[in-house]
Amino acid sequence: MPQSKLLKKAAAPCAAVLVAALWLLPALAQDSLTSLKDPAFPEHRPMSVPFKHNEHNAKASLKDCTVCHHAYDDQGRRVSGPSNTQRSCSDCHQARPTPNDSAPALMMAYHKLCQDCHKAQGKGPVKCSGCHVKDPA
Repeated sequence: MPQSKLLKKAAAPCAAVLVAALWLLPALAQDSLTSLKDPAFPEHRPMSVPFKHNEHNAKASLKDCTVCHHAYDDQGRRVSGPSNTQRSCSDCHQARPTPNDSAPALMMAYHKLCQDCHKAQGKGPVKCSGCHVKDPA
């Protein structure tokens, strides 16, 4: 078989693997969030609650990103469909909101999202010490 035909046969599977890897890369990068990288904070800092994204989602059987990465329309209604994984939470939730801000403060949004879900599912921590584990060192 000529070399050009062999290359063409091998190109399709290689391209498929490359596309799949590039598609999965953002999800795999979320595996373990241990530092907060958000424009609301002037410098990257360790998170008070390190979050193992993939481990949490597997344990909670979460496949729908919009459960946490929600989106709203111009009228302030929550919309289904594509999630807002490309935006920072602080795009809408300010660290120090003004009285004119309609979205809850950033810390309140984090707490409410996690605690409300844990309470509704009857699983997961809802008290401070359940997530904010003191450093044993």
